[in-house]
Amino acid sequence: MKKVLIITYYWPPSGGGGVQRWLKFTKYLPQYGWNPIVVVPENAEYPSKDESLLKDIPNDVQIIKVPIWEPYQLFKLLTGKKKEEKVNAGFLFDGKKKSFFEKMSLWLRGNLLIPDPRVFWVKTVFKSLSPKIYEMQPDCIVTTGPPHSLHLAGLKLHKKTGVKWVADFRDPWSTIDYLDYFYLSEYARKKQRRLERKVLENANLVLSVSENWKKELHELGAKNVEVVTNGYDHEDFETFRKRPTGKFVMTYAGLITSLRNPVSLWNTLENLCEENAEFAEKFELRLIGSIDQQVMLDLKNRPFLGKRIVYLGYISHDKVIKQYEEASVLLLLLNQSDNAKGHIPGKFFEYMAAQTPILALGAKGGDVDEIMAAMRCGLFADFYDIGIITKWLSEQLQKPNMKQDEYSVDEFSRRMLTEKLSKIINSLT
Repeated sequence: MKKVLIITYYWPPSGGGGVQRWLKFTKYLPQYGWNPIVVVPENAEYPSKDESLLKDIPNDVQIIKVPIWEPYQLFKLLTGKKKEEKVNAGFLFDGKKKSFFEKMSLWLRGNLLIPDPRVFWVKTVFKSLSPKIYEMQPDCIVTTGPPHSLHLAGLKLHKKTGVKWVADFRDPWSTIDYLDYFYLSEYARKKQRRLERKVLENANLVLSVSENWKKELHELGAKNVEVVTNGYDHEDFETFRKRPTGKFVMTYAGLITSLRNPVSLWNTLENLCEENAEFAEKFELRLIGSIDQQVMLDLKNRPFLGKRIVYLGYISHDKVIKQYEEASVLLLLLNQSDNAKGHIPGKFFEYMAAQTPILALGAKGGDVDEIMAAMRCGLFADFYDIGIITKWLSEQLQKPNMKQDEYSVDEFSRRMLTEKLSKIINSLT
């Protein structure tokens, strides 16, 4: 068995989509000749927790916990948040007027904490792992970001030990849309790009989650880039059964911030509920996850749509899968930003595994658009294609018992993707 040292910030009991990529790789890598050793923070400030994901950690996997200090207590002190309150970075950009201290906190985050607030962990990880690497003798080191600070730890370890290093980019770094909300100085922006280029030029391999972002990484300086998308775990769907409710249920799972608030869709649904009696009688909008307060207020204030919203809040991953069983349509929202074409949310693959029609809104020509066209698994539309969306929803309403033409999604199973990953890192070592 070869050994791979995986350095990741997100790990159970952390919830959310970011944790599942390397959790699932860790689960299946031993089947393909790789023994994972996982390095995680000992006392991380996770925005959400999901104990149900703990079951996917192999019993015999070696976990190394390294203490971390994060500046969120200072942020809470400056912004008046309670000590126990969780900080979700997506909601720092909700569009509402900000206080002086909130603006100052965002400026400090953007101009001093480069590349991100976990930068203080880099030196600790390096000091902790440097002597252990000679004992463990890994064949490969993997760092996964965000947080992209972890790549700096990988760079230092790679340069000191010579062990092959893979930098996994789950999201963009210097081109990520939310950087614009941190009041970045030109110096800070250049430093982000300089650190990113150093990582891209020195990594033996850069992993991307989509073809569009692979192209962007090449343009930013990466020499060797491979794509291994996210996926779904077939074991999560072993007992999956469709359960019609008699309602026309549109289900959304995930985060809704001001960056992906589909106002035009809410307007369309409001009009359909007002003008189509059958639609109004059957329609239900189920929202799972963290929803921006302003978005939720806008939804609930709508006279027709507001009465048909069921907000479930954040629930564990296994319960999310159960909600898919009752969905008539699964809603996917991409950010309305320049590089969103490369964004393939992890839940998209679970949506496909659920064999339920998908309504996806985003910029045409992106990776999700291309996959959906090939799989014929629903409608991909621009946020403002109101006529097309209205027509498609009306057609879905007439389909009995959520019937959907089945298609194969085996290529996106976590096991198959892990096999692909193993072949790629085998070629390095």
